[in-house]
Amino acid sequence: MNQFSPETLKTLIELGNSINSDYSDKGALLFRILRAAMRLVKCELYSFLTYEPGTRRIKIVASLAGGEEKKQDVELDGNCAEHEVFIKGNVLSAEDIEDDLYYAERIGERLSVRVSSFLCIPVFIEKRPVCILELVNKDRGLKFSDYDVLMLESLAVVAGNALCFCEKNILQTRQIMALKQNISFNSAGAAKFHEFIAESPAIKDLMDIVRRAAVTNSSVLLTGESGVGKELFAEQIYLNSKRSSMPFVRVNCASLSDTLMESELFGHIKGAYTSADSAQKGRFEMADGGTLFLDEVGEIPLALQPKLLRVIQDKQFERVGSSETIDVDVRIIAATNRNLAEMVEKGQFREDLFYRLNVLPIRIPPLRARKEDILPIARCFLHRYSVESGKNYTDFSESAVAALESYRWPGNVRELENAVARACIIGNPPVIQSADLRLYPGGDISASCGISEEQTDELAGVVASGAGADRSLKTAQDIFKRAYVIKILEECGWNQTKASKILEIQRTYLSRLMSELNIRENK
Repeated sequence: MNQFSPETLKTLIELGNSINSDYSDKGALLFRILRAAMRLVKCELYSFLTYEPGTRRIKIVASLAGGEEKKQDVELDGNCAEHEVFIKGNVLSAEDIEDDLYYAERIGERLSVRVSSFLCIPVFIEKRPVCILELVNKDRGLKFSDYDVLMLESLAVVAGNALCFCEKNILQTRQIMALKQNISFNSAGAAKFHEFIAESPAIKDLMDIVRRAAVTNSSVLLTGESGVGKELFAEQIYLNSKRSSMPFVRVNCASLSDTLMESELFGHIKGAYTSADSAQKGRFEMADGGTLFLDEVGEIPLALQPKLLRVIQDKQFERVGSSETIDVDVRIIAATNRNLAEMVEKGQFREDLFYRLNVLPIRIPPLRARKEDILPIARCFLHRYSVESGKNYTDFSESAVAALESYRWPGNVRELENAVARACIIGNPPVIQSADLRLYPGGDISASCGISEEQTDELAGVVASGAGADRSLKTAQDIFKRAYVIKILEECGWNQTKASKILEIQRTYLSRLMSELNIRENK
C-alpha cells in the first residue's frame, strides 16, 4: 500500500466501502466491482469470470462496456488461457495480442472491435482463485502498466473478501429457507395453506377442473394475470391429490438469480462453488414423493431449461458439482403470467419444455371477471387486517361495497388485499368507508367517465375491427382520435375554437390534429 499515492489510497478506501455496502445481491456486487475497476483504469471492456471447481466450468457472468452493465451467462472453452489463471493464480497480461488468433477472435467477436491489449487479475477467496477480473483495450491505445496491475490486485483483495461474505450470506439464507420449509412439512396441513374462497360461477366451474386434474400425476400449467391467485389454485390441486400427505414445495423463480437457481432447484455438493462448506439438498429432493410448485416458471434461464426438462421426463438429475445421478418422483405444478407460447416462438423458452409443462393448462380468470368473489375475499382480508391493526372492524359500508364491486382491479386479488390492508390502517371502526379504500376514479378511466364495462368492450371491438391488419396501439388511437374529434366538431358546427375548449386542447393543436388525421368538413 505504501507504493500508492495518497490520492490513490483514498480512492481505494472509497471503492472498498462501496463494494462492501451490501451482500444481499451477488449480481449487483459484481457490477460494483467492475465500476470500481473502471475508476482505477480506463478501458473499453471490463468482464467478470467465475470458475466452478466441481465442474471446471468458466463463465463470463457480468460485463461493463461504455458504462452499460450487461448480465451474461457465457461459458468459455475449458482450454482457454483464463483456465491457467484459475489453476496457477497468476496475473495474465499481453500488450499486443493481434497475432494470437484465440484472443483476437474470441474477444474481437464479443466486442466487434480490434483488440490491442488485455489483462486478467485473479480474485482469491480463502487462498483459491475463484474469479477473474478481465480488462480489454486500455484507453487511448495505451498499454497496461505495472502500476495498473498493482492497483487492480489491491482491488481484487477487497473484491475477494466481499464475494466471500456475499456467498456466506446467500448460503445462510438458503439454509434458513430450507429449515422453514422442513418445519412447514411437519406442521398441521391446514396451517400452511391460504384460505380459498369460491363464490362465483366461474371459479366453481374451474374448481371442477382442478379436482379432476388433481387426481392425476400430470404436470399442470396455471396461467393468468399477475395477482389472480395462481398459488392458491396450486395449493388446491395439491390438497385434492393423492400426494397431499407428502411435501408441497414452493419456488418463486423470479426471486432467484440465475447463478443461484440451479443450486436452489437441484442442490449442490461440498466444494461445488465458493463457500459451499457442506452438501445441500435442492427443492426437487425436498419435494420427493410430493409436489413442486414453480411460480413464475417463465423466468427460468434458457441455459437451465434442459436440466429441468430432463428431471421432468426422466425423473433424474445431478447436484451441482456432482456426477452422481439422483432419482426423484415429483409432480410439477407451474405458474406464469407470461405468454410461454409466444416466448417459444421468440426462442426465449424451450418448446419441448413448454409441452411437458402444458399437459393440463388451467387459466385463472381475473378478479373483474368473477365479481361475486370480490366481497367475500375482501371480508376475509378485513378480518385478517383488523386483527393486525388492532381495530375492531365488522364490515364495509354500502358505498364501500359499491366501490369494491365497480372497480376493475387491474392488480387483481393482490391489489384488493393491499386496498383492504390500507383501509384498516387509515379508517375508523366499525365499518370501512369508500374513502378509506382510496379507489380513486383515476384507477378506472371508464368508470370515471360513466361508461360501463360492456360499452368499453364494445368500443374496443369496433376500433380493433376497423384497424384491419394493423392492430397496433397507435393505429387504434388514431382511429378513435379521428372519430372523436369529428364528433365534437360536428356538435360545435365545426367551430374549432368551441371544439378545442371541449377537448381541452389549444386551437392550434386541434388544427394540427385535423391535418394529421385528414379531417375536413363536408360541405
